[in-house]
Amino acid sequence: MIRLLSAERYKLVRSKSLYISVAVMTGVVFLMYAMMGMMDRIRKKEAATETDGAVIFAWEESVSDSGAEQGSVSSIWEEIGIMEMVRQIFSGDLIACVLAVFVSISVVGEFVSGMMKNVVGKGCRRWKIFLARLIVTEAASALIILTGIASAVLAGWLFAGSGYLAGLSLKNLAAFTGLQLLPAMALTAVYMLAGGLCRNYAAGISLGIGIAAFPMLIVTGLDMMFAQSAFTPSEYWLVSRSAGCPYEGFTAGYVAETLTVSLVWFALAAGAGIWHFSRADIR
Repeated sequence: MIRLLSAERYKLVRSKSLYISVAVMTGVVFLMYAMMGMMDRIRKKEAATETDGAVIFAWEESVSDSGAEQGSVSSIWEEIGIMEMVRQIFSGDLIACVLAVFVSISVVGEFVSGMMKNVVGKGCRRWKIFLARLIVTEAASALIILTGIASAVLAGWLFAGSGYLAGLSLKNLAAFTGLQLLPAMALTAVYMLAGGLCRNYAAGISLGIGIAAFPMLIVTGLDMMFAQSAFTPSEYWLVSRSAGCPYEGFTAGYVAETLTVSLVWFALAAGAGIWHFSRADIR
């Protein structure tokens, strides 16, 4: 098992998919902050538009008879805290799609290249092979998640200044990170199952992105159907659970629910993946 883990780690380090995924996460986070910074400059009249050779500012501040400014605009960074910006990264299906592409490439690539056939041919038990791949892939997915959160904090310091981090609660950040890692780990197991079933780049990536995006539309519709009851279907889907995670005011009940939902999905996906891999024809 140790040798299998070492081999999987070596293949992961040598592959480009992990580095590209980390770069994409970092780039998207910095782009998000750059957009917010542009909006902040517009609100402060630093952006101007030129019309027929005349410079027209976006808005004019009103000045009282005594000369005091009445129309001052506060910085957008004062209205949106650092934890709200961190939460924006997980508010949609961006993380889910990045993980879908990364896991699909990692899993399918071993089948396409024939590497999986060589590993299976050495006589190792198949459940151990799958488990080693799962552990290493989970660690890589966790690294992508942590990179996104760390990039959000770093970008906040670079774009808004060190004072912007004054409202950052390390306790809330740690709790939020843990609650994001739980559904992400279960989602990684689901993507591994999907990749093992497809064994084709196009099909695996398409299915992974579909798993990330389409169920959210379905559970949103189901939420509307059950609007009059206490049952909320979206709370039991991993991507929706991640997107709706609060960044403060965590309760023991919410943490327990997130842990239970993630463990159930992980157990189902990992169990199905091991069962299928143990019986599949590896060519």
